[in-house]
Amino acid sequence: MLVPRLLSRRIALFSSATHTNNLPTTVCCWHRDSKCRIFSSVAMEKPVSSNTATNVPEEIPEGFMLIKEGQASMLFPSGNEVFYNKVQVLNRDLSIMMLRLFAERRLRDKEAKRLKKEGLTPEQVTAQLADVDWTARVAETAAEEGLVVLDALAASGLRSIRYFKEVPGIKKIVVNDLEEPAVEQAHRNVAYNRVDPTRVAPQQGNATLVMYQHAESREQFDVIDIDPYGSAAPFMDAAVQAVANGGLLCVTCTDLAVLNGNHPEVCWGKYRAMPTKARYMHEMAVRIVLQALETQANRYRRYIVPLLSVGIDFYLRVFVRVFTSPAEVKKASLKMAYVHQSLGCGSFYLQTAGKYSGDAGNGSYQASTGPTCPPVCPETGAAFRLGGPIWSAPMHDMEWVLEALGRAEEQADADAEAKTGLAPLPTTERMVGLLTAVSEELVDVPLHYTLQDMAGTLHCTCPRVDDVKAALINAGYRVSSQHKEPRAFKTDAPPAVMWDIMRCWVQKHPVGPRGQKESSPAAKILAKAPKLQANFSWPPELLAPKKKVSRYPPNPEAFWGPKSKAKGRKRKMEEGGREKEGLEGARETTMKE
Repeated sequence: MLVPRLLSRRIALFSSATHTNNLPTTVCCWHRDSKCRIFSSVAMEKPVSSNTATNVPEEIPEGFMLIKEGQASMLFPSGNEVFYNKVQVLNRDLSIMMLRLFAERRLRDKEAKRLKKEGLTPEQVTAQLADVDWTARVAETAAEEGLVVLDALAASGLRSIRYFKEVPGIKKIVVNDLEEPAVEQAHRNVAYNRVDPTRVAPQQGNATLVMYQHAESREQFDVIDIDPYGSAAPFMDAAVQAVANGGLLCVTCTDLAVLNGNHPEVCWGKYRAMPTKARYMHEMAVRIVLQALETQANRYRRYIVPLLSVGIDFYLRVFVRVFTSPAEVKKASLKMAYVHQSLGCGSFYLQTAGKYSGDAGNGSYQASTGPTCPPVCPETGAAFRLGGPIWSAPMHDMEWVLEALGRAEEQADADAEAKTGLAPLPTTERMVGLLTAVSEELVDVPLHYTLQDMAGTLHCTCPRVDDVKAALINAGYRVSSQHKEPRAFKTDAPPAVMWDIMRCWVQKHPVGPRGQKESSPAAKILAKAPKLQANFSWPPELLAPKKKVSRYPPNPEAFWGPKSKAKGRKRKMEEGGREKEGLEGARETTMKE
């Protein structure tokens, strides 16, 4: 590759300590067609032929610190020129788990399709594939049929290197970042970890431009990972086009101040949805992001299938597959809903954007009729706030969740590596707790209630979650916990039933003076006699032993949250937001790990 005269300046990427270990010599050149700067290794005396963990040099160059995470050992500038946040270790571990499952299922689907073409019946196909060790198979076929991954906002390359070392079945990872210091650091870390630079390839480029240039089917990526410092909204349109049919999108958003409703006008501008700032704000944030991804995909005759969608700490992470099907795109309005949130209490009502009339396959799609709620809140007489649209279909695929949970539980065993051949993940214990909580959710019930909110409205003592769950189960309704909020619960019971249960609770635990003021929402709610007499005795479902895992662990240390952005020159984007509490600003950098 020729280096243009305008870019004749050499980029010094390695310290003298690095060169003493026979690491790659690197040149920088400009690719005219793709408009991105490629950092390419041209010599290596010790090539690496696989993505298994290897020994790395012990010397740490001056001005750097060594960070070990999973199977990767990373050099980071001491001055924070490149972003690193240890809070995101769970994010990366969860992503590794989902990529492992995806690589195996993708290869298994390919094998099943091939066997069907050979004339085997579905039963014969299932029997033939049942005893295959898919973890070993994806590793064996990685060079020819492995995953091609784009780490669009790679920063130091930590995520990419961990993927390559810890996910069997990776063919190639494009390690992309806009910032020159980040790309230099990524290449330094690729060399330091002695992974094949032709398979973990750092490059400098605009993430959206890189994805648009891979929108053609023969150029698409099997997996695209988008993990920005802030909002993923600017990258969604390009991502849904650049991922292969049936491919995996892994998306992180950290702009929860916007998604939770602090700046609703900014949320509308980014995601075309209005948050209600209610107690279910974290789940609504996830559903707003899923709605945005679906909306972008629909423009190109594509649709999403969420596998796992979670809120963690100060960010959210979603894993969705993207498929091409004009027929499925027609159903999109059935998966979207608007939220009517009472301004006087925690009551909310959902209304889907569309409806289907007629027999299956012979009907028509129409606009939804409504409203599905009274003109004012039946409990307090307050007005409603309209939110959404949000994704109202399931956020998780329970088959994937349960398989990921099973794998995580295997990893928790002391001899897991000997049994599975896979290195343990640093946050396995916390991952087991998170996936356990997700597996216990009602997937077909959007949003949730919180007991603190309901008890706060009535100014009464807060009941135990299991007491309210017992009353709902005894009344014939379904109920579950929610994976992020310890005192939240999801139920298919209408708001009137929820408030009847609380009225019965107050009869046993009278409210104080503040709950007796005539103008207060509490007085208006308690003025009505309950139509349902709640039974708080625990049914057998609640008496059964629960799995002993930490579903809601405390923060491991003080100030556990967003870290400061990387110093130095940054990529700046106009986002239209306002900076508040360090969570969201009008200009956001993509140098994040």
